[in-house]
Amino acid sequence: MSISNLHSFFAATSRLARVAAGVVLTGIMVACSGAAQPVPAVVTAPEPLPASAEPTYRPFPEDTLYALLVAEFAARRGVLDVALGNYLQQAARTHDAGVAARATRMARYFGADRATLEAALLWAAAEPEEPEAQFTAATELARAGRPREAFAHMRAAHDAGGASNFAVIAASSLELAPSERREMLAELEALGPGNEVDVLIARAVLLQSVDENELALARVREVLALDPDNYQAILIEAQVYQNLGDTEKAYARIEQALRDTPDNTRLRLQYARLLAKTDLARSEEQFRILVAQQPDDAELRLSLALVYHETGQFERMSEQLNALLAAGQQLNAAHFYLGQEAERQGDNDAAIAHYLEVKPSPMFIAALARGCELISRTRGPTALGEAMTELRARWPDQKLRLLLLESELRVESKDYDGAWRLLSNALAEQPEEPALLYARSMVSEKRGDVAAMEQDLRRMLALDPDNSLALNALGYSLANLTDRFAEALALISHALELKPDDPAILDSMGWVQYRLGNLELALENLRKAFDRFPDHEVAAHLGEVLWVMGRTDEARLVWGKGLAGTPDSAIIRATTERLGVSPPVQPEPAPAP
Repeated sequence: MSISNLHSFFAATSRLARVAAGVVLTGIMVACSGAAQPVPAVVTAPEPLPASAEPTYRPFPEDTLYALLVAEFAARRGVLDVALGNYLQQAARTHDAGVAARATRMARYFGADRATLEAALLWAAAEPEEPEAQFTAATELARAGRPREAFAHMRAAHDAGGASNFAVIAASSLELAPSERREMLAELEALGPGNEVDVLIARAVLLQSVDENELALARVREVLALDPDNYQAILIEAQVYQNLGDTEKAYARIEQALRDTPDNTRLRLQYARLLAKTDLARSEEQFRILVAQQPDDAELRLSLALVYHETGQFERMSEQLNALLAAGQQLNAAHFYLGQEAERQGDNDAAIAHYLEVKPSPMFIAALARGCELISRTRGPTALGEAMTELRARWPDQKLRLLLLESELRVESKDYDGAWRLLSNALAEQPEEPALLYARSMVSEKRGDVAAMEQDLRRMLALDPDNSLALNALGYSLANLTDRFAEALALISHALELKPDDPAILDSMGWVQYRLGNLELALENLRKAFDRFPDHEVAAHLGEVLWVMGRTDEARLVWGKGLAGTPDSAIIRATTERLGVSPPVQPEPAPAP
């Protein structure tokens, strides 16, 4: 594949992804994961743990006791890394159930997901007969996407006479193969007496996931006979109707339940999210009701703002986002979307100000990329450098990501020399950083310095001979820019052994085979690459091979598909001009809605 720019790792997340992320079964998983509470809860900074939470220690060696006391003082002061680090270390060292339980609760209190899972597993190992320990381990494993392990722990909790929550495990198992889900179904059916409603819901979730919709409905009706207002069962029932193609019946079922229990915020939230995928006007109505019911819930207000954005109600969106800023809630998201709105209105200064207020978070790099791109475009490369220097000083732990971002922005503005100097200065401090070596190699290619490009990629391979990124980049570049085809083939073959389904490597293999004159092998690999990743650069290569093979209509079709996704594709235009294709290829028309 062409080794032009670094891939746009900072691309912004789809706006609707946040709104529609709660599909019905995911909503069930969230709903099942803990005791009833308003959903979603507003996240606030943790306060010191209450005195009543202090544990009673059994006799420990002096160094262990000292470490635990330090952890307690650190927890009271909100020093998360010390508190959790000490507790996890001592839980692993002592295998003491009390220490592991305390570590689990502390990690959960601070919202440290990985630490919670680690501590919960230590607790479960220390107390295999304790239902709460097994239940907690199962819940955390399910949240971590490990449903098979979670099931074993939940079964242990169930068999010990404790509470169970097989529904959350069923909801987390949807990425498993259908055969594995059927195995889990059989294990559920073999359980002894226990939490009947929970097991029925879990069975219904798994049944509908393997297209056993009528059986799923039967299990749901058993739940509703026991608990008529069970909103998890109502959600599954609606999902089954949707699976059967009756979306209106699915909606009507939820609406009837909401008329019966209008304050059921969990059910209304999942309904609003479901509607966001198909009917934004009705979704807006549900989110407005939710915000009215829970005006302090920042996540709900943000969701409503994003629905307003998607329906073009920008003034209403801004009102909701500014309300979040005033309340000090969801600041990163509010600044990000207000930056987008300012940019839409042409107010670049306001957009830049909002984007640069976003702190490290999932949208951090996306926000800085937009803000700094605006700085580069409207204020020039010097201003960009000053802004990036300030950002690296403000966020030293993000230094590498910010260096790569500035390099990418300079490449996009064709300031190749500036990008090369930036990366060279960084490599003087970190000479073995693979990301910097790779980025500079790509800039060297842009500058036409193939030898420098090869030198950096060779350095990467000296550090890690199995670095598939470097193998593929060097192999493709040798195939594309030199006549060292045998060497290129060896490098790309090694990369393909490491990642046999990677479309970028398949594209490179197709291209080197083309350069070697092996047209059938080239076509085979390029088709695989295009099927997996219909990118305009792959389209350029596949189209060229088809054209040279005399299959000109197919070539035009492939190029048209590439242009449909990237209408200004320079590589497709250059390829068709070089081949003398006339008339010019047009983008494939979008399919009718």
